[in-house]
Amino acid sequence: MATRPSISLPAVGLLVAAVAVALVLVARSGPLPVGLGWLALAPAAALVVARPARAIAIGAAVAYVAILDWAYTSHFSPVYAYTGLIDAAPSPGAKLAVAALSAAPAAWLPISGRRPSTIVLWALYVVGYVPTAMVPVYLTGDLDQVLSFQVGLVSSMAILGLILRMRPPAIRLPHLSFRDFTRLLTALAILCILYIAATFGVHAPPSLADVYTTRAQFGAAQGGAAGSGYIVPWAANAINPILMALGIARRRAELVVLGLFGQLIIYADTGYKAVLFSLVLVPLVYVAIAAAGRWFGPLTIVGTPIILATAVLASSRPGDWPIALATRVFATPGHVGWYFYDYFSTHAQYHLSHSFLSWIFSSPYSVDAPLLIGAVYFHQGTDANTSFWADAFANFGFAGIVIFTVVCGLVLLALDAVGRGRDARIAGPMLAVAGLSLGSTGLFTTLLTQGLALGGVLLVLMPPGSDP
Repeated sequence: MATRPSISLPAVGLLVAAVAVALVLVARSGPLPVGLGWLALAPAAALVVARPARAIAIGAAVAYVAILDWAYTSHFSPVYAYTGLIDAAPSPGAKLAVAALSAAPAAWLPISGRRPSTIVLWALYVVGYVPTAMVPVYLTGDLDQVLSFQVGLVSSMAILGLILRMRPPAIRLPHLSFRDFTRLLTALAILCILYIAATFGVHAPPSLADVYTTRAQFGAAQGGAAGSGYIVPWAANAINPILMALGIARRRAELVVLGLFGQLIIYADTGYKAVLFSLVLVPLVYVAIAAAGRWFGPLTIVGTPIILATAVLASSRPGDWPIALATRVFATPGHVGWYFYDYFSTHAQYHLSHSFLSWIFSSPYSVDAPLLIGAVYFHQGTDANTSFWADAFANFGFAGIVIFTVVCGLVLLALDAVGRGRDARIAGPMLAVAGLSLGSTGLFTTLLTQGLALGGVLLVLMPPGSDP
């Protein structure tokens, strides 16, 4: 005879709190309090039809969008309005609509961090999807103007959720021993450090205020450096994160130091903030998986608004590095993503003519989409990268969002297949970096240039299990 699942005391407490908040808000006048009141009931409803983990994920997603609203209107826009990050004062109803669309995927994204795809998805959700779903309405003030784009985004998250409900195929491939795998990673990290030092030199890490000067210098030097467009991001996004996580897992400080040193050299030469952020991301993801692998999703979405609020409150002056970094992570994807949609809704699209379909389609532009958007909207040579959805729209419009999403889902399913039985603590930081990359650049760029394909190869070579 089947038994009904029990509901824990904390779950009951959460249910009562959610109902109380909903009643208080609904009792107030105005569409925004009433709407927020009903939105507060979403976690309570999840307790009835699902489990506490799902309820916590939904509740934390609602909290995240509320804190992002506060951070954007009170801090990001006042400081960075000169870049176009304005607050056009959308109506309360418009804010509520995008808040609901932003929080919605928390209702179906997988909870457990056992599969590689889950780690990628949650990283993509918190820094790619939510900012891209929320920020455009603040830039335009008009829900009707942005709603088609937002519906396309939430539909893509639903497609990813459906694909990743499939069982990954059983694939058995030869792998290395832990000793040989460690030696391989160490050799790759050392070779990358030597290449970067010999090609670009060794410099002191720049301040966040000077990173754009450093990037310009790196871009100029990179033109004559064979292979640097692959070696540098492969080291930053795949080799060094896995090496640091492996060092933590095996309690080998020299591996952690080597990976850390490699990242610092890359940041010093490139000025890429994402590389600097990875120094914090690697231990955070490792701890999250080690401490609560089955609750990885809820833990990620609970931690994200805490990190966002801490970064904003830690900035005593406009332009301090915590708020600068928070703006880059939590607002820029939506800011630039909207510009992509706004421009390519009325102008010719690329059809991957600047990529592997150049033999079929001729490009309507002389530069890649990020440089084009930088020139049109920022009036300078800004490399305006953003999420893979915006890149997909720049290539094929809404059809591109669907096609690229399906391809992305199949890639993640393949990662689940080759990552079966691998230690998620070691692979997790690299996978989280991949999720961040999908939130800030194109799908095929993430695969080939940013190192996700290399990460898949390393997953294949990694021995199963968690013990050396």
